[in-house]
Amino acid sequence: MKILVAMVALSLLGACGQKQQPTQETGNRQVNATAEVDGLADELLERWRVRNSLVRMQSNLPVTQIEDLTFEEAQQEADFNRAALTRLRTIDLSGVPEDRWVLARLLEHTYEQGANAAEDYWLNFAVTPYSGAMSVLSIQRVLAAQKFETADDLQRYLHLVDEYATLIDQMAAKTRGQAERGIRVPKPAIAGVRTSLTGLRGGVVTALDVAPARTSALAPADVATFHGSLKQKFDQVVLPAYDRIIAIFDDAYVAAAPERVGLSQYPGGKENYLRRIAYGTGLSLTPQEIHDRGLAAVADLDAQMKAIREELKFRGDREAFHQLLRKDPRFIAKTPADVEKRYLGYVERMAPKIPDYFSVLPKAAYGVKRLDPAAEPGMTYGYYQEPSPDNPAGTYFYNGSSLDQRSLVSAQHLIYHELIPGHHLHLALQAENESVHPIREFLLFGAFTEGWAEYAASLGMEMGLYSDPYDRYGHLLLQSMLATRLVVDTGLNYFDWPLDKARAYMKEHTFESDVQIASETLRYSTDLFAQALDYRLGYDQFWQLRRTSEAQLGEKFDIRRFHAAAVGDGAMPLDVLTERIERFIAGQRGGE
Repeated sequence: MKILVAMVALSLLGACGQKQQPTQETGNRQVNATAEVDGLADELLERWRVRNSLVRMQSNLPVTQIEDLTFEEAQQEADFNRAALTRLRTIDLSGVPEDRWVLARLLEHTYEQGANAAEDYWLNFAVTPYSGAMSVLSIQRVLAAQKFETADDLQRYLHLVDEYATLIDQMAAKTRGQAERGIRVPKPAIAGVRTSLTGLRGGVVTALDVAPARTSALAPADVATFHGSLKQKFDQVVLPAYDRIIAIFDDAYVAAAPERVGLSQYPGGKENYLRRIAYGTGLSLTPQEIHDRGLAAVADLDAQMKAIREELKFRGDREAFHQLLRKDPRFIAKTPADVEKRYLGYVERMAPKIPDYFSVLPKAAYGVKRLDPAAEPGMTYGYYQEPSPDNPAGTYFYNGSSLDQRSLVSAQHLIYHELIPGHHLHLALQAENESVHPIREFLLFGAFTEGWAEYAASLGMEMGLYSDPYDRYGHLLLQSMLATRLVVDTGLNYFDWPLDKARAYMKEHTFESDVQIASETLRYSTDLFAQALDYRLGYDQFWQLRRTSEAQLGEKFDIRRFHAAAVGDGAMPLDVLTERIERFIAGQRGGE
């Protein structure tokens, strides 16, 4: 039995004021509208289960194909979403149950983004460390989860290995097509692309190989034939595909690649950036508004950190204090095991506080593991991976390289962001929630997901967990780093900042090393454009909604109920979340 999350049952009209008395006609209309919304969600989920291997795996279905990365597929995606959006907008949603209203709004956002799939296709790189390597690692995860119960499963796996190689070739074809259109990976990012692709090539045989234990139920002769065929595919299909894509980044490509970074240099880049802001947040914010908000937040955080330095009676400047922190043995791990021990120790401190803030928790366990070393060079930190049939525990994969250069002074904030009460609480709970349509497990909205994790990490302050001045300073350091992203991401991608200006700004206002700043700024300006905005913008919105709820509800405000309303039924764009909390407030005022 999975966790059920209670929802506030307010109709659209009821949330706004006087309720209409139901009639047979309005009742039938609401039932029909509910069925139409469910039908659209069913249709989209089925489409994803056919076309998306990760969704298929997480749905406990056999994987028979891997994603198609061609422009033709993007055109089909755009056509499907435009047609679905037209159908959705003909549905009268007045009076439908709250969960269907939310679902309809989420479908609308999803269709709007998908409708631009072809238009946005050429402005998404397929080879950069996050957009490329992480996508490939996800596919490898799918193949690693395949089960072998019959001889047919052996043949299906060989087919998937062929499809994997085809995906690498499609990545190469897209990269060549972008170059033909004057869209090339900028020079500063090419070394990282080569390193990432070379690392993937070096680890692919191990990643896709099948250990004897996985095929122990099958006839030895069939297994022996299978391994012979698999080795042949590695040698003749998979590795040559990697050689072809790596070969793209030759001297001629580098010579033609731009020195500049940022989305605005490409045809339609600024318009694409505006769409990315809308997709990620659901808010109507201009790059200038975001940039200014970042400048203000950084100034405020600088002042708070200065106050802590004064509290500690440190007489030097900011950089001198940071140099001490970087060398302080209290914050330097000698081994990956030390990193894990530090993270889990902080989580143990958080656990007793959770019941006072949350009424509904996920059942799935959680933990930490090191990233695949091949993926570490292009990543500053790591990432959280939600529970799935192949790995039932939510896991934070951390960067375990160059530990002598990775101070753990902000580790407490980071692990609260990644696990409890951050990503794990939200994403595992969303996956376990049976009270909403099953497609909700796969509807992820960046500013909600990252904003919630940042808000959750900040709860440690009011819980008293950042009790030591150094803990508080580490918390503010990471907050400052995320606030600088608002300035630097908009600067690089919309206001034509050069890399050196962005890096100088981050060096002045963050604790990150030069290596990490170099990685971060390339991530913003050559890889995941606008994604870095999600963290601080989402954080601001969650806190704004909480303060509004506290002010309007007064003594009726209950933090556990607020959190259940805000995060309990899954991710949504921030504009939908805002309306959701407005309904929550109205329900609490009415005693619901």
